[in-house]
Amino acid sequence: MNIIKTSLFILFGIHFSAISAGRGTSIEVEVGAEMLAKIAIYYKGVDITSGELNFPLSVNSVSQKFANTSDYFYLVGNVARAKVVMETAPFELTSVDVGGGSIPLNGYFTLNVQQTEADKDLSVPVLRRLTDGNSNNGLKVTFESKKRADNYAVGYYTGRFTMVVTPIL
Repeated sequence: MNIIKTSLFILFGIHFSAISAGRGTSIEVEVGAEMLAKIAIYYKGVDITSGELNFPLSVNSVSQKFANTSDYFYLVGNVARAKVVMETAPFELTSVDVGGGSIPLNGYFTLNVQQTEADKDLSVPVLRRLTDGNSNNGLKVTFESKKRADNYAVGYYTGRFTMVVTPIL
């Protein structure tokens, strides 16, 4: 029986010293997370971020130019502001007819009643929720021909312009 007590004492001693020795060892674990800037572009309540927008120009009854002004675009995301610019300049529509000409355009952004040229960087507020959108934080786009519509040859003209939105960090 004495041998059993001694064996148990030795086993407990080994177990205790293994636990004590384990407490002296440690590691540090560094935990991190990165949230990238994200911005969605909404037009008429629809996310059009990865899409296209059909934007026909018609003859304005007052100016007699080809023209169209959009409804409000809203930027929604996790940053406070973004830079917006129309990348493709000069703005021009090209005739799809053989031997046709072109229609040079002016492009504008309107933000809070301030109009700026669309080929220049514009700082625009980014909303947290689409429901926060109003006339003060929405962006409108206008394209109009440089001359009256009757200065251009009959035919169909087309062009593609890219609006680039870049988060301001």
